[in-house]
Amino acid sequence: MKVYPRIELDITFKDLRANLLSYFSWSEREEIISQIQSFWHTQKQTLVTLCVRTSLDLLLQALNLPPGSEIIMSAVNIAHMEEIIKKHHCIPIPVDIDLETLAPSVDLFKSSISNRSRVFILAHLFGSIIPLDPYVEICKSHNILLVEDCAQAFDGLRYLGHPEADISFFSFGPIKSCTALGGSVTLVQDKQLAQKMYNIEQIYPIKNEVWFFKRLLKYLCFKFLAIPKIFGIFVTCLDCLKIDLDHFISSLTRGFSKGDIQSQLRYRPPKGMLRLLQYRFKHLDSSHYDQRQQTAHQFLALLDKPDSYPGRKTMQHSYWLVPFVTANPKLLMQKLRIEGFDTTTGTTSLTALGEDSAQAKTLISTVLYLPIYPSVPTPEMTRLAQFVRLYSNGSEIRVCESLVGVSRRWGRGSGNAQTSFDETTSLRRLPQPLDTPVCESAKALKISRADITHPRAISLLPEKLDKPCNAVEFFGETSI
Repeated sequence: MKVYPRIELDITFKDLRANLLSYFSWSEREEIISQIQSFWHTQKQTLVTLCVRTSLDLLLQALNLPPGSEIIMSAVNIAHMEEIIKKHHCIPIPVDIDLETLAPSVDLFKSSISNRSRVFILAHLFGSIIPLDPYVEICKSHNILLVEDCAQAFDGLRYLGHPEADISFFSFGPIKSCTALGGSVTLVQDKQLAQKMYNIEQIYPIKNEVWFFKRLLKYLCFKFLAIPKIFGIFVTCLDCLKIDLDHFISSLTRGFSKGDIQSQLRYRPPKGMLRLLQYRFKHLDSSHYDQRQQTAHQFLALLDKPDSYPGRKTMQHSYWLVPFVTANPKLLMQKLRIEGFDTTTGTTSLTALGEDSAQAKTLISTVLYLPIYPSVPTPEMTRLAQFVRLYSNGSEIRVCESLVGVSRRWGRGSGNAQTSFDETTSLRRLPQPLDTPVCESAKALKISRADITHPRAISLLPEKLDKPCNAVEFFGETSI
């Protein structure tokens, strides 16, 4: 069975092959960095670092803020970002977000400012780009450094950070847009600050080339495994071995091990990573991000549940991820995986910061990331939208009860009990063929025999799912 993976690595086999072949050529490190910088047409200073976390650590070292300084930040963030801030003896102050725009509340931001506030870090989430103008004015009036985290917002070198932002972070980690399997570009407004950051980084050792070569081979394997037919076999094998798919993928794709985060950040990127980043920018096709946006719009129109999509009022969006909020994301994740769609919940690298960040906590506890990207065929997107609508509102439980009633009647009549049907978890394929009365009822409902032998046919009958129903109501009295 095909299983569409939760995310498609934004890199081709051709890109990976080119990087492997680049190991047989020679180029100066500084020349590669200069070429990378040349693609960023901005008046700001451009730094190329190992990752965004490294850039934040460099920034805080260069600023050398007094202990107890407050750094205001979006309440939905990477846990490591908060940890790095604390390592520099600063206090992180989370600001809750608006689920419709994914932007930090302007009012809460204003109220969180004190005489110790020094930096504001705003995170663009899921591919959205938040208008920064309101925050720019507030930061200027209070002498606060404005930092925008664009790790999830790269859209093909069309958005190069807000002109008034003091710092803009862009990530090219393994699962990010235009991935180079690592690396970060940081745009800095102030030349002196950029020079300080650069001087500190030059003291760092260069990350081992063998480390990056192993990473390259690992993600080459992941790219192969992500082919839906192969990924389906992979998921089946893990199920047979009773290995949790989420835990397995998370452990293999984790960028940093447990322990002191700063000691893992303080490296310069290896030359292999720089060569791949330079190659990706040189061969960048911005139309890919247009196609990704069109695919997301098409799916959301099919889904037709605007209240369940966080960031629906965002004006600019490249849809790095397509999030969906539901009351029970883990249950929905299990059901969609049965149907051939691998999804993952919000309990990944993102977390909700702050005890009072109600909206952030709601988002992280209810979000499910759906496998929507240009390579998913339209019929499969349509099928996914049908299942998300069905399974996210509880209707599948009512229909399950109806099918159980029919299966029991069928089992008594034929002497062949349906032992493979699970009443308590999710819809399963009914043994085939179903008995004649059920198929006759299907004709009355204008469904073919081929449809009714698969429970997926219920997605074609939304009018039957608006209220609780028993087997008589769903299949017709002749089938009971």
